[in-house]
Amino acid sequence: MKKFDFATYKKEAIAMFQLGYPIVISQLGIIAMGVTDTIQVGQIEGKSAVSVSAAGLSNSLIFTVAIIVIITLGIVAPMISKAKAEDNDNEIRLLFKAAMRVCWYLGSATVAICLISGFFFDKLGQEPEVAAVALPYNVLMSVSMMPLLLFTALRQLSDGLGRTKIAMTITISAVFLNILLNWLFINGIGFLPRLELIGSGIATLVSRLYMAISLWIVIHREPLFKVYTIKAQDNLTDLVKKIIKIGIPSGFQGFFEVAVFSSAVVIIGWYGKYQQAAHMIAINMCSVTYMMVTGIASAGGIRVGHFWGLNDKRQMVTAGNTALGIGSGFMLIAALIFFIFPQFLIGLYTNDPQVVPVATVLLLIGSIFQLSDGLQATALGILRGIADVNFPTLITLFAYWIVGLPIGYLLGNYYDLKAAGIWVGLTVGLTASAILLCWRFFRMVRKI
Repeated sequence: MKKFDFATYKKEAIAMFQLGYPIVISQLGIIAMGVTDTIQVGQIEGKSAVSVSAAGLSNSLIFTVAIIVIITLGIVAPMISKAKAEDNDNEIRLLFKAAMRVCWYLGSATVAICLISGFFFDKLGQEPEVAAVALPYNVLMSVSMMPLLLFTALRQLSDGLGRTKIAMTITISAVFLNILLNWLFINGIGFLPRLELIGSGIATLVSRLYMAISLWIVIHREPLFKVYTIKAQDNLTDLVKKIIKIGIPSGFQGFFEVAVFSSAVVIIGWYGKYQQAAHMIAINMCSVTYMMVTGIASAGGIRVGHFWGLNDKRQMVTAGNTALGIGSGFMLIAALIFFIFPQFLIGLYTNDPQVVPVATVLLLIGSIFQLSDGLQATALGILRGIADVNFPTLITLFAYWIVGLPIGYLLGNYYDLKAAGIWVGLTVGLTASAILLCWRFFRMVRKI
């Protein structure tokens, strides 16, 4: 048995932290917009439960579609990191341009699908008042996905080259902008009318436009990036196909997880607006930790891709193991916070006496699946770093749709556990995914 090399893992952990913490903060910033939106619309007097449910319904369905494109674009950063290790500037330039083209192709389709979906909210068994409020909000949020996807495509270049603090800084400033605009548009200040939930949608659209435009300006003015943004006529067709070929299966990994949670939103909506609002509050907090651990996963994938470019297989394994350790350690801390302080955290969103007890139970269940969520998300990230995407996609399909959701549906409907039953099923699905994906990674390690 090979002796554990503490010094090597310590060195890798430091390098991954330096690369990864700006990505984690950037991911946190993106999800923080959704959190602040939920908190601020939850304060609308007399319309708290309806507003939270409507925002949650729309955002869940939009993110279910958009996650495919977000993760598809996300595989470009490890590819750029690999090309950088190989000292191939032309490959980096082509990858960046191909990523932007993929963004326009898939992003346009995403916006169209999201816009159309809003007209079917009343067909999903939701309460009429929730569906009615959600429709105009959905239009604004659908349109705002395009600048967010452009930001995601642009950051692949900066992240892949190790300049992760750029996207982090822009994202943090956008969060504060979003909070300010929410306050202005939701409540109506001075000459601005009180727009309530629609005001929150406008705030998010403006904030995401700010993110995309700011990063575009930095990349096209920063001397480091100039060699990769010069205009030239290149045949990008093959590279676009390659990104889509690798990225779409990766995107469906995220889709199967997000879609099962979005399906949970719809199913829980059958139990009433209070159960649905409780679900949205609890899942909102779990989404924060999930998005942060996907930042760790992205850093792990970039490091694995870097060592792949150097043909250093031993360090590829070290990077993968380090990412798994950091990801699971972070989620363990998150689980303890959820378990110890559930009522304080829920109180940040609402004090509705019919929502708080249900949300408390759901957050306690959520504390249990944090470790599983961290392991499966990180495992997916490092598997993408070595372009292993097809079999992991089947794993996520099986874990969430064959195991998790059916168990949740059974417990929620036939055992009358309602939202709590759905969450128990989701916990089982995440645990199955974590076990199988970690098995896949270590199996690939043995092959290497």
